[in-house]
Amino acid sequence: MPMLGLLTLALIAGTAPDDPKLPPPSKVKIDFDAQIKPIFQARCLNCHAKGKYKGGLSLETREATLKGGESGPAVEVGKSAESLLVELVAGLDPDRRMPDKGDPLTKEEVGLIRAWVDQGAPWPDSTSFGFRKAPLAPRNPAVPDAPGLENPIDRFIARHQSSQKVPADWSTVPDRVFARRASLDLVGLVPSPEQLDALEKDKRPDRHARFVDSLLADRVDYADHWLTFWNDALRNSYRGTGFIDGGRATITKWLYKSLLDNTPYDKFVHDLISPVPGSEGFAKGIVWRGVVNASQVPPVQAAQNVTQVFLGTNLKCASCHDSFVNHWKLTDSYALASVFAEKPLELHRCDQATGKTSGVGFIYPELGTIDPSAPKAERMKQLADLLIKPEDGRFARTIVNRLWAQLMGRGIVEPLDDMDQAAWDQDLLDWLASDFVAHGHDLKHTLALIASSKAYRLKSQGLADPADRSAFVFRGPLTRRMTAEQFADALSTVTGVWPELSPDMTKVDGRGQGGQVAAARAVIAAEMKPEKGDKPAPEPVEASWIWSHADAAHDPGGRVLFRKVITLDKLPKSARAVATCDNEVVLFVNGKKAGQSLDWNKPLSVDITKSLKIGDNVIAAEATNWPDRKHNKGVNVTGANPAAFIAWVGGFDGGRQVWGVGTDATWLWAEEAKSDWKTRPDSAGWKHAAELPGAGKIYGGQVNLARIVAQGEAILDGPPVRAALAFDDPLMSALGRTSREQVVTHRDPIATTLQALELTNGGTLDNRLKVGGRRWVEEKGTEPEALARRIFLVALGRQPTPAELAVARDLIGPTATPEGVHDLLWAVAMLPEFQLIE
Repeated sequence: MPMLGLLTLALIAGTAPDDPKLPPPSKVKIDFDAQIKPIFQARCLNCHAKGKYKGGLSLETREATLKGGESGPAVEVGKSAESLLVELVAGLDPDRRMPDKGDPLTKEEVGLIRAWVDQGAPWPDSTSFGFRKAPLAPRNPAVPDAPGLENPIDRFIARHQSSQKVPADWSTVPDRVFARRASLDLVGLVPSPEQLDALEKDKRPDRHARFVDSLLADRVDYADHWLTFWNDALRNSYRGTGFIDGGRATITKWLYKSLLDNTPYDKFVHDLISPVPGSEGFAKGIVWRGVVNASQVPPVQAAQNVTQVFLGTNLKCASCHDSFVNHWKLTDSYALASVFAEKPLELHRCDQATGKTSGVGFIYPELGTIDPSAPKAERMKQLADLLIKPEDGRFARTIVNRLWAQLMGRGIVEPLDDMDQAAWDQDLLDWLASDFVAHGHDLKHTLALIASSKAYRLKSQGLADPADRSAFVFRGPLTRRMTAEQFADALSTVTGVWPELSPDMTKVDGRGQGGQVAAARAVIAAEMKPEKGDKPAPEPVEASWIWSHADAAHDPGGRVLFRKVITLDKLPKSARAVATCDNEVVLFVNGKKAGQSLDWNKPLSVDITKSLKIGDNVIAAEATNWPDRKHNKGVNVTGANPAAFIAWVGGFDGGRQVWGVGTDATWLWAEEAKSDWKTRPDSAGWKHAAELPGAGKIYGGQVNLARIVAQGEAILDGPPVRAALAFDDPLMSALGRTSREQVVTHRDPIATTLQALELTNGGTLDNRLKVGGRRWVEEKGTEPEALARRIFLVALGRQPTPAELAVARDLIGPTATPEGVHDLLWAVAMLPEFQLIE
């Protein structure tokens, strides 16, 4: 007879209570945890706990055990001889003995189980064999006493180490090491030599806290750095999957402004879940193309992402079936997903429709309910309200645990996305969460508290060992590898070579991709503008609306080619072109496509500096007026099909306009032209354009070219572009920058072969170092020792040792060359001291 698993066989005839083959019950008084629990753990739970319930039986709790499975009750309390559990573990029928693999239970073990049943099946309330569920409510434990330690974190750490019998060692790293650690952790940059000197000269006892505060006070550096963390967590990308057909939306501008403003975390999260203008992309998710598993439709994605990012729990498994990795059920996942759905969701188990409609609710119903009949926007608001309720202690615990891991290299709870696991110091975690809430959900406050603690300044404990399964004891921060963005920014700092602005980084294309630098700089400009009355007006930009004929308000539609030749005897430091057309325009500079506008009230604005040349420059445009009315939205016309084109091209030096050319009657037009019309200045066969003085009445004041030009130049004149705002490249991909198609809350710290190959042979790194070598020689001269000392100071925050200086001289040569400095830069970039945060 086949074995069907523990307690899965429905017995037709039970064993007689006085069966002589049944071992007698033990005569000892049973202690469940000491005598029964070890038997269950060793012999039963692999099949009957934590997502595995053979025959429908769970042995996770007393209640579940008494209830039994498909065969009925497993235990008859007080009657062990009549209990199915006892009969099968005793192996009275060899074909049905359980466990069905391995050695059978001994007579003594069966006797203990019989005695446990006969004595009432006692089971402590605190004992469960199921997945751990962390308490939800917040706690505010008292800060321990610890003489000589002021920061509450240090006091908790001192008590923790004492309880673990760890000898107290509060010796800290030198100030320069601390400064590098803090600067990379808080703003993502290596500290400047001037910052290091100032800290070393500061003898005040609170100098470390002051240094931390000075870092966090730089709003732009803070926003640039933490943008990487939140882009990963919120799946915010600048281009790629989902954008091509409108199945994804970027939140860059909203996110950058939130970081620049240090928006309170509860409001930050509320605005993501109950979206405000600009934040909609997170809840929208990614509309995958083609056939999609039911567990990856956008509402289910939203449920998975909200719980993972903000509550530190995994609903992915429970989005397909009852989870095998935690306690969540399929119905829990779908209830939360239904909050984000346009219509009721049908439950799908393993991608198969069940015919059942999901309910609507939060995974923690004790916090409140969500009205299933409310509109989607209202349901999302109700969810956001529940998530940030003061009673939801998990919300604050999750984010402070993430911040701790970012600075210390390991969370108080690990894994970071499984907050049901036990903390190595629950009181420390709960106190940090309580303090975070008490200070208005201020992320910078908690970061400053951690970074100014003495625990943060303890000696680094080396890189994490993924194979180490021993109980964790805090002895100091773990050594960490720089993220891809930190490494790229450190290289830029040392070489002076920052990412170049590309058109895609300064404007959003028709598919919603790109524009990340423009978004960030627009926020900076708005947040840091002078007081009213102090800001100079944009320099005038003169341009007229033009078309091929004067009666453009009643145009039949079609394509018109426009062209203007500009002669330059000197190239400007920067140059910009702006243009728009009712309905569409493609702009070219010397034959190269500069940009495109598909909507007249969204003019293109592009940097054309590299497209200009000494001599004649051809500015060309393909302007199209669509003949059907559906393309004329927003224009106040009746029975007309207006057409108009306007453009301006100008050069700048230090942000000051030095010349400008706008559309007017001197521009030429044609309906057709030779193939080289975009590059050839010949005007034969071309006609002069007609200016349209009445176009302003049609289009109003919505197209303000002066303002658009000023905004564009502000982008070019802004601070260097940090790696977080740059597009991915082979170097950053190899170093672990994510695709942002999935939520990532902690990057893999383990080095890979691909990373080693890219660092030793990659063209991206090599090219940057080559340019850096030229820059150092051009700007700092050819004296090898002076160059070596300065490079070490900028890169590592210290002077080279005599041995390092000797090697540096050999690499650079007696008179520095770009090639020699390139070799030294490469050698320094390969040092673990450069690549690690220690």
